[in-house]
Amino acid sequence: MGLSHSSSYHSSHVRSVTEYGPVIVEPHLDIYTRLPICEFMGYDNNSYSPQFELLVQSYQALYDRPYDDVRSYFKVVGLHALPFKSYDGVTGGIHEYKNDTDWFNGRYGGYCHHGDVLFQPWHRPYLLLVESLIINEAKRIASQYPDYEREKYVEAANKFRHPYWDWAAKEAINGIPDAFTLAEFEINTPRGIEKVKNPLKGYILPVNLSYPLEKGRNPTDRPHYRIPGLDRNPFTPAGYSTIRYPNPNYEDQYDLLDLNMSIYNPTVFRPGYYQTFHIDNYLHFSNNALKSNDKEMGENLTAHPNPIMIGYSHFASIETTHDAFHFISGGPGGHMSYADITAYDPLFFFHHFFVDRIFAIWQTIFPNSWVPENISVNGTYVLEKFSVINEHTELTPFRKSETEFWTATDIRDIEKLGYTYPELVKFKGQDPKKLQAYILAYYKPDNLHGRRFYAKLTIEESKSIGSYVIRVFVDLKNATAETPVTSPHFAGLVAVRRKPYKSAPHLVGTVDITAAMERLGIRTQVHHYYYDIIDVRTGLLNPAAIFDVDNDINIVPCYLDGTEISPKEAGVKKVEVYSFQHDEEDPNFLVENSGRHHFTKHF
Repeated sequence: MGLSHSSSYHSSHVRSVTEYGPVIVEPHLDIYTRLPICEFMGYDNNSYSPQFELLVQSYQALYDRPYDDVRSYFKVVGLHALPFKSYDGVTGGIHEYKNDTDWFNGRYGGYCHHGDVLFQPWHRPYLLLVESLIINEAKRIASQYPDYEREKYVEAANKFRHPYWDWAAKEAINGIPDAFTLAEFEINTPRGIEKVKNPLKGYILPVNLSYPLEKGRNPTDRPHYRIPGLDRNPFTPAGYSTIRYPNPNYEDQYDLLDLNMSIYNPTVFRPGYYQTFHIDNYLHFSNNALKSNDKEMGENLTAHPNPIMIGYSHFASIETTHDAFHFISGGPGGHMSYADITAYDPLFFFHHFFVDRIFAIWQTIFPNSWVPENISVNGTYVLEKFSVINEHTELTPFRKSETEFWTATDIRDIEKLGYTYPELVKFKGQDPKKLQAYILAYYKPDNLHGRRFYAKLTIEESKSIGSYVIRVFVDLKNATAETPVTSPHFAGLVAVRRKPYKSAPHLVGTVDITAAMERLGIRTQVHHYYYDIIDVRTGLLNPAAIFDVDNDINIVPCYLDGTEISPKEAGVKKVEVYSFQHDEEDPNFLVENSGRHHFTKHF
């Protein structure tokens, strides 16, 4: 699906990433649409079959490059985090990351921005780099097809844009697409119809990733493999693949992944992004740390004041829901669950191309809010902790020339980068409110109308290290880590990533508890506390009208392996409940002054 391009874009070809010299991330010269992976695979029709066949072969081609080539899959994914080394010669000068000490002092070892306002802008040139490398390989492979097929594949390569997986769509409740689970595909290659290994199922490490752990915790210990302690990165020896939900034989368990998609798609993913599209302030939309008042942060940058909660900070940011998917798609021991090794799983990119779509749609709905000046609490490979960042901060290591790096300002307009998304094509030139209404209807988690209730968790420095979740149950005081998430009392969860940071950011997470309240017969309508709780026929209290929010919101923090930890260990400081009016006539219900605060429970 193409778009007519602006006058500054004339070529019918996508500019290649140069093979030699510094890695320059250049925009595509034409605008084409990034599509969902299921459409790419031809589930509805086979229009994109040539592009899918090129996608499969191009990923494998990146895998096959020498691993120390800066344009190989290994090198490109490694810049995100492990092995915590410079990429393409981009270092931090006197502030360069010191692998032996900085990680334990809380500084992030990769180039990625986690937990700050550049979280999503940083990923945009990263995805553009990966997409460009895939396109390069696709064009090379297309040129090798026989004469009678070459034109079709060359055209497919020229129009190629990397697909995404919308794991918050309704159909995602059915589980992970075949594109990521099948062992092989039968596709048309330059040599004819062949069965080829599926490179999207996993990436086989060419060298060791991370470090060996105690006996029993390494893939080489199969068939008695046990996932490592969650304060450590799993070890992947050379010759072993990335994994999702590993069993004792270090094999993927897609039945567990699919089961969890069926549970968390309606309780976490859809409600999360449904909330996100009501947030009109970039500072509150962008990442999962508590946000400071815009003006206060600007006036006190040198002092780095403790964040204060304002505005929409109790709704779901784009990063909060993004984090939850990492845990659900990787599972205990899976690469997607660990920030330091997550990018090695090819599913990472299909996930992040989708998150970029969420970002681009949000920008279109709220075009006047953009990256404010703030601080990077975690730092990066080249950036010290608590550094001041803004829209002009260099998004290293992504060069736009030999001497310049991309910034958030540079990547704000995706059409100037040469791509778009289906919804943006559909609503191009229309009132952004129409796009917002469409997206709210698309991601609405249920058919409930009226007043919606939200449990907001404030999480500060915790004693726990590693990835964990905080499950939220309604009206179940004895809930534990053993309580199944299939219980009607389960409302959702908040995902948390923790390293041994001495100064970890404060986080917030919000769970929509409305559906759980409805399942349990708890009234969600606004009612008069003196009359509506009494059955007028009998004079007795009506149990359906009673909801003791002070006692009936129960949280259960636990590691990904199911080990329960206390709220104090998890850093939970308080839980609050808010409600907002929502009806069919006024779907834009998360308006700040319409909310009602019900209670605060401190820990």
